[in-house]
Amino acid sequence: MHTGKHYPVLVVGGGIVGLTASLALSHHGVPSLLVEAHPGTHDHPRARSLNARAMEIYRELGVADAVREAGAPLARAEGLHRGSDLATALADVPRRPDPGDRPESIFAPAAMARWSPTTGRRATLDAVEPVLLAAARRRPAEIRFGTLRTGLRHGDDHLTVDLTDVATGVTETVTADYLIAADGAGGALRHELGVSSTYGTSHGHQLNILFRADLEQFVRGREFSVVLIARAGVRGMLTAIDARTRWAFHLRYDPAVESPADYPPERCEQILRDVLGVPGAEPEVVSVLSWEARERTLDRLRAGRVFFAGDAAHQMPPAGARGASTGIADVHNLVWKLGAVLGGRADETLLDTYQDERHPAAVHAVAASGANARAMTPGSSSPDPDWTTPAAHGLGDRYRSAAVLSDTGDPTDPVADDLDGGPGTRLPHAWTDPARSRSTLDLPAGDWILLGPPAWRLPADTAGLRHADPGPEFAALAGTATGGAVLVRPDGHIAWRSTEPTSTDPTTTGPTTTGRTTTGPEDPAAALDAALRRLPFRARHSTHRRTPGPTDPAIHP
Repeated sequence: MHTGKHYPVLVVGGGIVGLTASLALSHHGVPSLLVEAHPGTHDHPRARSLNARAMEIYRELGVADAVREAGAPLARAEGLHRGSDLATALADVPRRPDPGDRPESIFAPAAMARWSPTTGRRATLDAVEPVLLAAARRRPAEIRFGTLRTGLRHGDDHLTVDLTDVATGVTETVTADYLIAADGAGGALRHELGVSSTYGTSHGHQLNILFRADLEQFVRGREFSVVLIARAGVRGMLTAIDARTRWAFHLRYDPAVESPADYPPERCEQILRDVLGVPGAEPEVVSVLSWEARERTLDRLRAGRVFFAGDAAHQMPPAGARGASTGIADVHNLVWKLGAVLGGRADETLLDTYQDERHPAAVHAVAASGANARAMTPGSSSPDPDWTTPAAHGLGDRYRSAAVLSDTGDPTDPVADDLDGGPGTRLPHAWTDPARSRSTLDLPAGDWILLGPPAWRLPADTAGLRHADPGPEFAALAGTATGGAVLVRPDGHIAWRSTEPTSTDPTTTGPTTTGRTTTGPEDPAAALDAALRRLPFRARHSTHRRTPGPTDPAIHP
């Protein structure tokens, strides 16, 4: 049945990445339709953590508090342990005081204070996805679960897509300008469109055994995230789901000699008794999923009007909170560009920068997760992952594309060692109010903004840009010296940085200055105009009514 409905963007996949895409599209004022074949969100926990960059994005989209609350049961579940069973692994672990999270946690504010106003969060996707779905349904996007994409045809200026209602079998045909494929690792679109992948290491086949067991008293005060189990005939990873009664054991098996069918619930429950080693614990298997921890990256993230994101674009072992988080960063990068093209502020060449920017980021995330997985293999002597860099928390992506104006001497490595204001890196974090409730990261709020001292205000106004002056602390962090500025994209990455020599003008004063005032480059307006002319789009203040988040700052011209 052809209804003639047209959508600027169609999202295929209602997992965490697809739902984030829907939220981001609404945030940027882009109408969209999301379709998901399943009747509801997933009920089997998969990823259990979101990194700091993912939480920054949710802060912008206005759902960070709800996501953080969804992860509350795992707030104290920290630490990597090893042993032949849970009881042995925790035998020498002292119980912690009841209140508060562990201060040494990689998710504690102290671990991130230098780089971000927020931290990562342990939260299982079965808890997070309903939160995102509820938020997406409150916004102007159409969402249909129980709907399968059954056909796709490319036209000269649109896509024609067949959508089938799973319950009734009725097929509807719609059109769309663009499609975001967030249909997961098993999605069919990449195969249909002939997009090749580069495969890395396989870290083995595993059974994800979700089970119930009342261990609350046993683990109280020594709640853990992961216990690597190595015992005769059994190797795997025990993970906390709510750190009370819900757990998962990832059991390694060899598909050359056995299959998931060789592990009925009765056998799984006996294995779990041995893995726990806790007297009186009676595990009850809830569900079992088979999966392979593999490294894979699509060679192209764009096929015509189709863009791949999340597990459809890259797979990686769940070691380091990068899997779901990398997909969240994918759609955050893509959606503002789609909005610019659909809004007539850029041509199609801007969309090519999605490949240029996110493919290197995906390659790095996959490799880093693989390295972490090797360190976390039961019985491995490899050192534990290093959490002391921005990249470990998803903050280190340095973009190189036509949407970034970099100088000859700027680093070309796609991974930044620090957030120093360099073009292509994520905006440095500094607090902008005495209460330390608003960060420089809140200033873009999904739109373009120029950050620099008052001398840049008039040039910004002339160019149709918002302007803010975060002050000298930010200038030092951003490397703009006295009088420089940075042009920040809607995704919080720096498109251009002015570090030209400064001058002084005894006749120019600001509302809070007296006497001589630093004015920046000899001609800030000319410098900004020259930069804007080199970018493949009009970096102007958007006119759509963006959905505000709770942390949106007041921007004073």
